[in-house]
Amino acid sequence: MKARLAAARLAACALPLCLMGALAWQGPALSSRQPKEAETFSVVLTGELNGHITPCGCSKPMLGGLPRRASYLRSLGEKSAVVRVENGDLTEALGRQDELKAETIIEALTLLRYDAVNLGEKDFRLGVPYLLSLQARFKGALLSANVCGMDGSPLFKESAIITREVAGSTLRIALVGLLSEQFAETVRSVNPDLQVKSPEEVFARLEPELAARSDVRLLLYHGPKEEAEDLARRFPGVQLIAYTHAGDHPAEAQKVGTVALACGGQDGKYVTRIRFGAEKSERASDLRNVALTPDFADNAEIMQIKHSYLERVAAEDLLGKAPKVATPNGDTYAGTAACVSCHREAGQVWKASLHARAFQTLAEEKEEKDPDCVPCHVVGLERVSGFASHEKTPHLENVGCESCHGPAAKHVRDPQVKLAPAGTASCETCHVPQHSPNFDFATYWPKIKHGHDGAASK
Repeated sequence: MKARLAAARLAACALPLCLMGALAWQGPALSSRQPKEAETFSVVLTGELNGHITPCGCSKPMLGGLPRRASYLRSLGEKSAVVRVENGDLTEALGRQDELKAETIIEALTLLRYDAVNLGEKDFRLGVPYLLSLQARFKGALLSANVCGMDGSPLFKESAIITREVAGSTLRIALVGLLSEQFAETVRSVNPDLQVKSPEEVFARLEPELAARSDVRLLLYHGPKEEAEDLARRFPGVQLIAYTHAGDHPAEAQKVGTVALACGGQDGKYVTRIRFGAEKSERASDLRNVALTPDFADNAEIMQIKHSYLERVAAEDLLGKAPKVATPNGDTYAGTAACVSCHREAGQVWKASLHARAFQTLAEEKEEKDPDCVPCHVVGLERVSGFASHEKTPHLENVGCESCHGPAAKHVRDPQVKLAPAGTASCETCHVPQHSPNFDFATYWPKIKHGHDGAASK
């Protein structure tokens, strides 16, 4: 454990100066002090961001994004004292890019004055030293009461008590973070010297002291609804239990006895706001799920944080480090220009389509070097001989013929070598619900229909 803590200190020192600078500076639009005479008290709940700093722009309108979240928080005004909490899984935690995302998200949440982040199982895939380095840069609290070392001691804060001025009096609000035991193996896969204790047992130990020290108790539970309901039945003195892993859309208002339950959905598409009355220990009276539509403008400060992240992705050449596998048939890519020289009619259809400008749409958003975005805007990024970069393989930019029909160098040399027909399966590798929620092959195909008979296999 001492070795882990030493590594954490080194990791903390290694975080970029842009992150440190943003934490020291607070823009006026986002960091105005809490009102002294707020009339009500609200909890703003988000969670399971899964690395979606901004929504994919391939299909519009799309929901979500931290820049829109910032505009929503600013819109709340000064009539409500607001507690901001995030309920875990900041990223997918699958590689270096997710580390950069985690740092970026923590930077943004600090600027947005978040009070606490409850760690989810994906967060623990980043490793304890890395999480401790994030805690050192976060002005709120990273919570995890029941994830402990083998000696039983917690590595992060079990709880935090914050205050808000409501209707002329000070309201003490306790925040507790817990993780479901069903995620113990995920946690230990990267951190074998950790254990996940029983959430019920840990909270039973904490509750008496928290009840004595606070007026309102909010439990951030990173686990499924059924387990949250069990906690609500056992601990009726809690005002709110937030849970996770209930699907894309946030949950509707629900109570178990007098305990309110809430879930903010996934991928940062929504913000859930739970309102309480002004009196101490008063129960939740209203829950609203707000979709982060384009009606909420992108906040400039948060967009700058995102652009700094993209600069780091480019500087580390993560696109050039993207893994590549061999093509299924051993062929290589020739590029769309080699195809349209013979297939002229199909080439004219392609040139008039958005596919022919797919790479430019990324460049306009400064995302042309982002491995998360590029694969569906070029030919064969994930294959040997496929797209590498704008400088090295400009002939493979955009969604071209070989995106759907496969590598075609052999066909270019010998037209008797047939290519695979395109169809629904060709489209659905990129037109997935996450990026293209309204995709329907029968509707989209006529827009790019081409070939000898204008047909496509289904």
